[in-house]
Amino acid sequence: MIATLSLAIAAFLWIQFSREDTFTVETVTNGDRVTRSFESLAEAKRYMTAGKNRTLFSPSGEVLDFTGTGVVVTPSDAITNLYKDASFKTRQSYVAGGTRLQLIERGDDHLKVRISGADVYVKPDQMALFPEAVVKRRGFYEIREGDVYHTVEANANLAGTFLVGPTEKNSDDRFYTERVQDVFDSPYQFASIRTSSPYSADEFDQYLKSIDSPLAGEGKSFKRAEDTYNINALFLLAVAGHESRFGTSDIARDKRNLFGFRATDDDPSGNATSFKTIDASVQAAAELFATKYVTGPYARGDYPGNKQEGINIFYASDPYWGEKVAGTMYTIDRELGLKYLKKIQ
Repeated sequence: MIATLSLAIAAFLWIQFSREDTFTVETVTNGDRVTRSFESLAEAKRYMTAGKNRTLFSPSGEVLDFTGTGVVVTPSDAITNLYKDASFKTRQSYVAGGTRLQLIERGDDHLKVRISGADVYVKPDQMALFPEAVVKRRGFYEIREGDVYHTVEANANLAGTFLVGPTEKNSDDRFYTERVQDVFDSPYQFASIRTSSPYSADEFDQYLKSIDSPLAGEGKSFKRAEDTYNINALFLLAVAGHESRFGTSDIARDKRNLFGFRATDDDPSGNATSFKTIDASVQAAAELFATKYVTGPYARGDYPGNKQEGINIFYASDPYWGEKVAGTMYTIDRELGLKYLKKIQ
């Protein structure tokens, strides 16, 4: 138990208040809540540490400590490294500021957490911890008319709902999990990008015209990159669509940078690379994926993936980048006849 950890309270949390003169401990078991009151802090803490999923509240309703699982929020102003081991010797990946991690275990000098398919370790310094008892909103997957959507709760600009892919399953449930495979197989997210796209340059342009994208006419650039570097053109177009809103972002318009090259979290517009042409941006991205992520130092799987496997591990600080790219691939493929889905299934 880490008595000195700072347990932050934020607007998105619900606090169970107690009487003004007592400490309270709330126990959560399968969604049921039981609260006990204690006149002394020592007595309340002894009771809390004797059980799981118990939260200790001060007389004013402040969270003092807890046992069991919860939510860890990373510092909003910095990247947080994720490690494979509790001694922090081997880095697994990294996530953006304000990311919410599922807390699995609290150690004296480490936190074991789960995020986007990966069970990893983070350093407790500057992390904000929230027990399950006080977390009101949490991310979830749901199925709507044959499509899987993911709603993400976060303390930064990662929050929102997005499409992940199609499924034949039917369910009215919400799936509270950090592992998309618990919901469906997510075909676009885990299919190799070293396969050719079934679409021509003209078909890509047809789609781009249908959404009034300034990239209309550049379909040939994506197909040329596919032929040159053996990187799927549909994947490249989806990444460009996700990163630049299909060529409408400021970085895309001002610097012809469709893929966020060097658009670091601290100053994306200022640090982003400029390209002379859209084609140059597309070719550079294809070369990068081919030489650094499919093979090379960051190769962990030749598919979009998540924080456990695939390109997402080291390509993006957004833990759900792979899901978002997959959803964009599906959106394009659906409009063009689902020929790619039929190819990979």
